[in-house]
This record gives sequence, C-alpha cells and structure tokens, in this order.
Amino acid sequence: MLDDRQKERHARGILLPDVGEEGQVKLLNASALVVGIGAIGSVVSTYLSAVGVGRIGLVDFDTIDMDDLQHQMLYEMPYLNRPKVRCAQERLEKMSPNTKIEGYFEVFGVKNALALMKNYDFIIDASNDFKTAFIINQACVLLKKPFSSASYFEYLGQVLSFVPQSACLACTFGKIPPQELHEHFRSGVSGFSTGILGSIQAGEVIKYFLHKDSGNLNEHMLLDTIALVDSQKLSITKITTHKNPNCPACGQNARRK
Repeated sequence: MLDDRQKERHARGILLPDVGEEGQVKLLNASALVVGIGAIGSVVSTYLSAVGVGRIGLVDFDTIDMDDLQHQMLYEMPYLNRPKVRCAQERLEKMSPNTKIEGYFEVFGVKNALALMKNYDFIIDASNDFKTAFIINQACVLLKKPFSSASYFEYLGQVLSFVPQSACLACTFGKIPPQELHEHFRSGVSGFSTGILGSIQAGEVIKYFLHKDSGNLNEHMLLDTIALVDSQKLSITKITTHKNPNCPACGQNARRK
C-alpha cells in the first residue's frame, strides 16, 4: 500500500494506465544496480530514482573531470575530482529521499561481479565498455537476472535488454571484440545523445518491473532486439537477434562457474 505522501509524489505516474497504485508499489519494492555512472548511467539512475524504484546501487571507480560536466548531468563544478559514486549518491538522495541509494566506489570486474549483482533485481550496464558488458552478461546468466546494456559513440548508440529466456549479449555478438576496439579512448560525446540512450534504458527497467509477470515481456521490451539510435537523424532502427543454442555464455554446453 502507498501512504499519502507516496501517492502525492507519484500521482502523475499513477495516472498512467499500465502503472496505477499497483504498479507504483512494484517499483517501490524493486531494486536495480547501475554499473558506470557516467554519461548514460547518470541519466538512468536519475530517472529510476525519480520514478520511485526503491533501491538503487551505483558502481564506479572514476572521479569527475572538467570535461565530464558537458554530458554527465548529475555533476556540478563543486564535484570536480571527487568520486562519481559519492556525488551521484548525494544528488540522488536529495532528489528522491525515499529511494535507498547504495554506492560502491570500486572497479567492477570478474572478481566482484557476482557479489555486487546478487542482491539486485535488475542489472544495468552503462559502462560503455565491451569487456565490462560481457562480464555483466556472464554473471547475469549465472544468476538468472535480467539486464540492459547501452553504449555510444559520438551521435550513435545502441540499447539491448536480456532476460534468462532471451538471447544474451554473447548470442548477439559472439565474443568480446578485439582489445583495440574497446580500449578507453577519447571521442566526441553528445550529451543529448547519451540522454536519449539513458532514457530508453531507464524505460526498459521500468517496463520490466511493471510487466515481468504478464507473460508478454517481448511486447514491452527490447528482447531479442538491438535498438540502433542515431540522434542526429532522430532515427531508431531495430535489428532482430536470436538465442544461440551453442552460445558460449548461455548455450546448452556453456560452462557454468
């Protein structure tokens, strides 16, 4: 049940036909982990906290640089050189005091992925890093957890979502691209482009929580689908993917450890 303050805070969302008070309770009882609190992650975490997701975890080991302020909207000048996780936690707690924000100022990797992810209902890859995305994918397969992955380059981006029954990241891309393609490099970043991607990804999370028991998640989410976003042309192209029975991550003969 929602109390009067919660009803007032989320009144406009409750008016949506697929939300109502029942849907808002689902969001309040849900939890999500955001890996990477940069251009995309700062948008995703802002929308999820505003909509009332009850508990949000933030993972990042980066600090705020001057050029982050151009496209990472959670951060301000006084936050320069401070950990992104701490600053994001501070901002989100002020904006949405009823959402529990949990920060993890540590490098996300193979050694801590399962421990960080196991207590959250939905995992969000906002790292813009192939290696991290594939670690999250493998951990989600092992934990049987849903997740969404978004990445960008200049004005282009893509969003994909996965549940245990759908094609996973390795089904879609086969294996991690060559190292030189996912080394950290400097490129132009469009704040409105990453804002679009983060908004789409937040929508995927919200729709999962609202419709996960409906039996028709494919009608609501980007499952078995890659959404390619071109923010200059304002176009979204959807490419269908398929679950691979021989996938090295989720296939019948995949190693489970």
